[in-house]
Amino acid sequence: MSRVIKSSEVTSLILDSLPMGVLFCDTDYVIRFVNRAYADLLGQRPDDLLGQDITKVIPHSRAAIVLRDGRPEMGELCQIAPGNAVPLVVNRIPVRDGQGRLIGMVSQAIFNDPEELKKLSAKIEHLGHKLNQYKRRFKASLSPQYTLASILGDSAPMRRLKQQVVSYARLDAPVLILGATGAGKELFAHALHAASPRTEGPLVSINCAAIPKDLFESELFGYARGAFSGAHQDGKIGQIELADKGTLFLDEIGEMPPQIQAKLLRVLETRSICRVGSVNAKSVDFRLVAATNRNITAMLRAGSFREDLYYRINTFVLEIPPLKDRADDILPIARYFLSRMGLEHVLFSPAAEAAMRAFSWPGNVRQLHNAVVHAATVRQGEVIEVEDFPPDTLPSADLPLRAVGSASDLGGIMADAEAVVIKKSLAEHKGNVTRTAKALHIARATLYEKLRKYGISRHA
Repeated sequence: MSRVIKSSEVTSLILDSLPMGVLFCDTDYVIRFVNRAYADLLGQRPDDLLGQDITKVIPHSRAAIVLRDGRPEMGELCQIAPGNAVPLVVNRIPVRDGQGRLIGMVSQAIFNDPEELKKLSAKIEHLGHKLNQYKRRFKASLSPQYTLASILGDSAPMRRLKQQVVSYARLDAPVLILGATGAGKELFAHALHAASPRTEGPLVSINCAAIPKDLFESELFGYARGAFSGAHQDGKIGQIELADKGTLFLDEIGEMPPQIQAKLLRVLETRSICRVGSVNAKSVDFRLVAATNRNITAMLRAGSFREDLYYRINTFVLEIPPLKDRADDILPIARYFLSRMGLEHVLFSPAAEAAMRAFSWPGNVRQLHNAVVHAATVRQGEVIEVEDFPPDTLPSADLPLRAVGSASDLGGIMADAEAVVIKKSLAEHKGNVTRTAKALHIARATLYEKLRKYGISRHA
């Protein structure tokens, strides 16, 4: 006949049979129950532990924190006994009575073979390092790559522009950056973010011209699980959502399809998004910076860009002048490109310098960079000549071949180049001598003298 076992005895037998440590303490931190496995971890007998203060038995116990906050702590690695070097996985769970009152805490120590635990600990540590690496890389990919100090040029127009960036960066209103291709719109967007209060947040850049129209919506807004055939099973976070607490930079916004313009306007008005295939709206907080090389005014007249969206994105406008309008920046930028190539010792000939200043650079800084790289690569000595530049830049229609090759001495070359620069500036200022002299940083009398010297007509 089997022996009748009391329910309390059954409970103790079951808990002592578990391959894990179980301990219960009350709200006064007094240990009221401990099974054999937990006692073995502490190097004591279960009966000797009953009635003791858990904070004395386990000096680093977090019982006081769990009992104070009433929140469980799950799956934490710790060392219960000072002499036990093997880390354990511990769960700390508040215990409540039938009325919901906190009466104590259960500590559950999960352990196995010590060697297996060491391997598990090493694996967790390795995964932690990998996760931190991915976090750093992800943060770096969404961080500004340029600041105001990265933007070359100290001409008057550039100084004014940089001051505008400093002023606009302090505010949180949208900024529209206008400028020709290669003028450096992306650099200014990065500089705005870097100088703003959102600098610790992400900078998400989207080139609207590079996204296929049928993928535009899912790229910007993301999509829910199973939103369409071929969608990732877990869905996808959109670029706008990624920009939360940071800056969203929409480059070439003039290329955005009209239907997406309407949805972007809605996001700007409600500060919330819905992923494709979802009805749940999510709040987003970002600062919008947009850029385009297109004539927005003409697009508004043609109806290809929404007027209401335009007024939403152009609270502040940064207009980047083309390189031809800031000739003083050309040579410093060109020399910087040489230094980036490790060619600080290489010089431009006087004729090449004059030719660079005279050229219109329709591709702006990007074209100048490519031309300098080409010239530095094909040069014969330590001085870059005009003929080292690509044929589509120097010499060109802006600087005829005779201006750099027909003169018999350096003085003649410089004179011909100077005449080209004066003609070009006069044409740009419609023959106005005062404005031309100011642009060339010379006195009006000096300009008149040079006009007579080179036989240049101000109305030519």
